[in-house]
Amino acid sequence: MGAADRYALLISLCAWADGNTVAMVMVVSAERSEPSSESVDLNRLAALTLKVRAEVRQPIG
Repeated sequence: MGAADRYALLISLCAWADGNTVAMVMVVSAERSEPSSESVDLNRLAALTLKVRAEVRQPIG
């Protein structure tokens, strides 16, 4: 496997906790180039986290 065949994992996560819920949303991507913090779209990750939170925080029953 040559250097051109190598991938780096970029892991971004956002989490929340409240009275009875703790959760984390994680986005994992493989990149051929060296990943950098500037390549993370924090607004997209925050929007995804809000969507997941809204969907899972439903009344029981």
